[in-house]
Amino acid sequence: MLGYGSGRRVEGRGDGAFFTGLPAWVLAFRDRNDEARIVMDLTEAGCVVVCFASKVDALIAATCLRRMGRYCTVLPAGTIPAQQFRDADGRGLVADVHLGWATCGGRLLIRRDGMPARLGRVMHHWAQEPLRFGFDRDILHEMDRLHERAGSFAWRETLQDVSTWDSVRVRRVVDRALGLIEVARAEGSQCGEVALFDPEFEQWHLVPGPGPADV
Repeated sequence: MLGYGSGRRVEGRGDGAFFTGLPAWVLAFRDRNDEARIVMDLTEAGCVVVCFASKVDALIAATCLRRMGRYCTVLPAGTIPAQQFRDADGRGLVADVHLGWATCGGRLLIRRDGMPARLGRVMHHWAQEPLRFGFDRDILHEMDRLHERAGSFAWRETLQDVSTWDSVRVRRVVDRALGLIEVARAEGSQCGEVALFDPEFEQWHLVPGPGPADV
């Protein structure tokens, strides 16, 4: 993660045609010049915006960063400018989609920058007018497979329910999530476990990951 210290400056407003199906969430912060920036990650496609399908997961990340003295807010991905998702040559749209949290021995791994280590997948589309961008079939299929391993077959419906919760309930669930799992420093090791948090039942599920996580 280039993460908290770097990101693309936010200019303008959202275009309204991004993540209109299953919503996505991003992390934003203020740099030293008090300019708003979006948290990004370094991937094979370059430095791209990190997107969360779960607002609770986004808030878990923000809370871990806050514990390191790094303050982020959570924003709907559909409200930020389309330019944030442009790839390096400007011809495509790209995002690093969060799939789950990297764990080792049942402990959540925390990187040096304060962000929990996570499993992500790059989603890269050609930019065609009118611009549209959202979770594609391959990404949703991979999310389905991970949640099915955890026995969570109605995860999309759960996320829809969470979107109706008030901020007090959401914050309580986030605090509950972090209170239920131990943390450890990520030291470059890669473990095969992925943790998924179920906000409805307020419990973690540990499942085998489909590949190495970003630690």
